[in-house]
Amino acid sequence: STGKIIKDILTIGIPIAFGACIMAILNSVDSKLCMNRLQSAAGFSYYEAKVLYGVYGKAQTLFNLPAAFITPLTIAIVPEISAAIARGEKRRASVVAEDSMRISAVVSMPMGIGLMVLAFPIMEVLYPNSNAAGPGLLKIMGVASLFVCLVLMENAVLQASGHEKLTMVPMIPGGLVKIATNWFLVARPEINIYGAPVGTLVSYIVMAAMNYIFMCRAFDERPRLIKMFARPLAASLVMGAAAWAVYGVSARFIGAGWLETAVCMLLGVLAAVIVYLVFIICLRAIT
Repeated sequence: STGKIIKDILTIGIPIAFGACIMAILNSVDSKLCMNRLQSAAGFSYYEAKVLYGVYGKAQTLFNLPAAFITPLTIAIVPEISAAIARGEKRRASVVAEDSMRISAVVSMPMGIGLMVLAFPIMEVLYPNSNAAGPGLLKIMGVASLFVCLVLMENAVLQASGHEKLTMVPMIPGGLVKIATNWFLVARPEINIYGAPVGTLVSYIVMAAMNYIFMCRAFDERPRLIKMFARPLAASLVMGAAAWAVYGVSARFIGAGWLETAVCMLLGVLAAVIVYLVFIICLRAIT
């Protein structure tokens, strides 16, 4: 009946829509809480708090970039897993879920580590003369972006396997952890705005861990963490070391002006791309 169809759409759609809104919800919590704690507890003036939160917002723009690449992948895997489950091919569904997590790691890990190791030149080139806290914020948020991408893919896998309601459960403790972390850390003058990305990092770690537990229950075969993440992580770490080394060496010889920094950053990025492509194939992270 029409009523049954509408009920099913709402039952399935509301958890999925809520999961898609998680980043916007957490960003809204960030905005209100950080400004309040910077002024009322940490002792910053309204202008100082606004400047600190402004540079945090600039770092957030870059922080959201890896997730933008993962979202199309999450859309693509849902019908594949759902179809396998509908055909009774549980083994196939488990394999696709594990491969999806590995592919998301192949895409997101180099981006997150790249943001971390090249945080200073990225902020200097894209946002010249911004607050000095910018690179430090971006380093923390580069790490956090890895867990954001992980949560997005885990949510898609759970939704595809018919456990879309479970994706809402980790958001509650994750959100509470973020609020608590921001409340205490942002209020400390020596930490101030740095507490906000720490709160984001911790909250997504909590959500990723809970989602993984739910995935283990949803599939007959437990997704293997080492198989999914070890090779992409190894290739990304080598790539990050190469980018850091090339940028550091070139900066010593070329100089430290805006144009020189941009050139050094591009050299670091170019080295990172080449090294990552070589190691991701040599280590068979992709086949």
